[in-house]
Amino acid sequence: MSSNQGFDRKEILYRIGTFFLLVGIVLLVFFFLSESADQVVFDYFCWSLILIVIGFVFRAQYKKATPASGRFSLVKRLTPKSKKPDQGKK
Repeated sequence: MSSNQGFDRKEILYRIGTFFLLVGIVLLVFFFLSESADQVVFDYFCWSLILIVIGFVFRAQYKKATPASGRFSLVKRLTPKSKKPDQGKK
């Protein structure tokens, strides 16, 4: 009836970008393995670069909001607050 509340288009693109990065890295490894076996397959190298670039583009569109960890909250409470000078007094 209503739209999914957990659906976020940018998060899905982020995950697809992660998938493309992983597949691109695997293809790059296959390229290096084919080169070491003296049967160079440049298709692996080309597709790996294309997928890695697409993966970075997809992942760059989504910035995760991280909540504050609170590890410096004690320091923030102990530091004195700066007082603003009164502008109305002369």
